[in-house]
Amino acid sequence: MYIDFSKYSIKNQTVAVALSGGSDSMALIHFMKGQSELFGFKVIAVNVEHGIRGKESLSDSEFVENYCKKAGIPLIKYSVDAPKKAETEKLSLEQAARILRYECFADAIKKGKCDKIATAHHLSDNAETVLFNLFRGASLKGVSGIPETNGYVIRPFISVPKDEIAEYIAENDIPFVTDSTNFDTEYSRNYIRQIILPEIKKIFPEAEKRISNFSSIAKEEDVFLDSLARSYITYDGEKVFIPISVNNVIFKRAVIIALQKLGLKKDWERIHAESVCSLKNLQNGKEISLPKNIFAVREYDKVCLFKKTNGKTDSVDIPFKKGKTEFLGKTLIISEKNDDLPLSAGLYADLSKIPPNAIFRTRRNGDVFKKFGGGSKKLNDYFTDEKVPLRKRDFIPLLAAGNEILVIFGKAVSSSVKADDNTQKIIKFTEEESL
Repeated sequence: MYIDFSKYSIKNQTVAVALSGGSDSMALIHFMKGQSELFGFKVIAVNVEHGIRGKESLSDSEFVENYCKKAGIPLIKYSVDAPKKAETEKLSLEQAARILRYECFADAIKKGKCDKIATAHHLSDNAETVLFNLFRGASLKGVSGIPETNGYVIRPFISVPKDEIAEYIAENDIPFVTDSTNFDTEYSRNYIRQIILPEIKKIFPEAEKRISNFSSIAKEEDVFLDSLARSYITYDGEKVFIPISVNNVIFKRAVIIALQKLGLKKDWERIHAESVCSLKNLQNGKEISLPKNIFAVREYDKVCLFKKTNGKTDSVDIPFKKGKTEFLGKTLIISEKNDDLPLSAGLYADLSKIPPNAIFRTRRNGDVFKKFGGGSKKLNDYFTDEKVPLRKRDFIPLLAAGNEILVIFGKAVSSSVKADDNTQKIIKFTEEESL
């Protein structure tokens, strides 16, 4: 076997081999120990006892410890309770064990005990994973296989066939233990490994290599399509926008990227992307609810995904005054005009026209707004004409007298209070985000 370890950038680093005592991991640590001087890295081991097989599991960990002592390999030991985690969090035993195992790996990295973790996943494991995900109805991402590198994890054997590893073990007389659960075909992966793949290889001897080639192609195309989907996404703070003109295939990918951006890392399902895509054919303002308080809403030529707060903010009525007023996380600023800019350059009003009962508040049913040029319009109709998204309307500061809206901050001033040639005191309305 030959593996170019320089591609992992581990020179002068410490690599911890995930050592279970099984044949694959024992072959890996033996092989890496032999290559460590040539490529300039240090090898140690990390063993995680999962608490699954009772005395057998403890015996395997003891085997690992004894081997490391004889070989002069430093060992990091962990003991976890996978059955308890599986029961508590409603996970399969395999899922629970994997999560805990990688938590232990992360702990070793965080505490500076090693720089990388090497796992013994090989070509057959990759083929098994691709088939497992395919049978579960995975997308292109799911059939991309096991990555050779993933953050601090490296997998030097990922392109090596199981038969070649077995030959290496025999040639070098490497001891190992056998996990009895590996033969239990009640586990889905074991069934694929023990039953399905051997039958396939009778007809297609090179099946594992061909599946691996397929997974490599799938990964390349998946990365490209993700990049294409990201090119259509725009952001405004914590809000994510996707144009409805985007092809459905790319649109759904963009939705999944948006969901992950908003915190739905692993719990998203394809049905969520389908639901958001359906908004493309619905009218403006239509909204759907997604997990973790994420919502998607059709906003004219885009779909917006965002995390909803506690709904409409019940703002208090604050009497109008000049100067600064804190309101809904913003600072409303009312100041006298002291520049030569035309009145059309900002929100200006005649101070003498502001009635004494004017207050700062948010919108209410029955609100009306008098536009420049004459005529009244319902405030909601004005928002629709101006294409103001529904999710924003309850949070726009207003200056109102009764049900008449005098100023819509950031938008317009009513004709009732507009400044004209006879105005003596012109005031300007602006807003800033509060610190």
